[in-house]
Amino acid sequence: MLAIPHNSNLSNGQTFAATDSYGQKMTASYVATRSRNEPVVEITQTKGTSETHPSLSPNDEFAGFELIETFPGSAAPMTQFAGGYVRDALKTGLAMQDGDGFNPYRFGVVGGTDSHLAMSPVIEKNYFGTTGNRDGTAALRLNCTFCSPGSDFRKFSSSGLTAVWAPENTRAAVFDAIERKETYATTGPRMQVRIFGGFGSAMAAIRAGASGWVEAAYKAGTPMGGTLKGAAAGGGPIFAVWVLKDPEGANLDRAQIVKVWSKGGVSHEEIFDVALSDSRQVDPGSGKAPPVGNTVNVTTATYSNSIGAAILTASWTDPKFDPAAHAAYYVRALEIPTPRWTTYDAARLGVATPAGIPTAIQERAFTSAIWYDPVASR
Repeated sequence: MLAIPHNSNLSNGQTFAATDSYGQKMTASYVATRSRNEPVVEITQTKGTSETHPSLSPNDEFAGFELIETFPGSAAPMTQFAGGYVRDALKTGLAMQDGDGFNPYRFGVVGGTDSHLAMSPVIEKNYFGTTGNRDGTAALRLNCTFCSPGSDFRKFSSSGLTAVWAPENTRAAVFDAIERKETYATTGPRMQVRIFGGFGSAMAAIRAGASGWVEAAYKAGTPMGGTLKGAAAGGGPIFAVWVLKDPEGANLDRAQIVKVWSKGGVSHEEIFDVALSDSRQVDPGSGKAPPVGNTVNVTTATYSNSIGAAILTASWTDPKFDPAAHAAYYVRALEIPTPRWTTYDAARLGVATPAGIPTAIQERAFTSAIWYDPVASR
């Protein structure tokens, strides 16, 4: 059996607290049990995305994505975001490993919908709500006539999906993939994402997308969900990244590697644009890439694949690698802007889009992390 923590963004910081379920200091035995029973956590679903929050990642220009910041069924705002988001949990876990020698938050990620309709409403242009008679039509969703107290259905997301890398489509193979955390989540599009990490010339020779590259990467390194092994002498870890767009969806904007690490019990994060579409380059001064552009026509709820790329690949070496610091790396891949489901509904009804709701979003995927343990902790 396994348990998947759900809607951590609405937990007011309780899901990934620094204490156990009873408010006590965690022990190695508690952490081992929790890690065995909870190999993955939900990072995106209809009631918001739980990757990170702008207050936790102020330097992340894409942190404010599909956030819900009030308790379900209540208008009361949450005040505690630390402990409720996945990236923050990764940082907390690394800091605890630094100090206590164990990490309760060494998990993979999955996506879900929390739909109450026995169907998965994950396609923006075909969003049909999640609760039936309260949000089952475009008119109901946009004017929120039957919203439960405090729950604004216009802020709900058309998300998400779980993907696993398994050698065959069987129950056993899928569960094995979840156990080893070789999983990723998307906010709806069926994009394909892979990341491998390792050290040395064999890993440096990997060219994502080339013939036989996946087999070679398994031999030279470790996939998402794994831990980097081998000496770190001679340079930092090398990562091979491959992202393929949804064949029926939008082009890709960029692939990023999000790095979190801990040194001396203090955790940090940094985001690296490792692959950009349309020949864009990262500005060396700001460290940011220029926006990909926006082709969304709000009135007609349409967009164009005239920008972006169908595939993005990268071979990236961590330029700030510290062999003495515990670290984790994961991929976040973004599509070009596309109409949000509220924009599609407004266009169908011939009404204005809801005030305060984004008219376009950048759908995305998040992989499980690859961890790095200093040699002394192995």
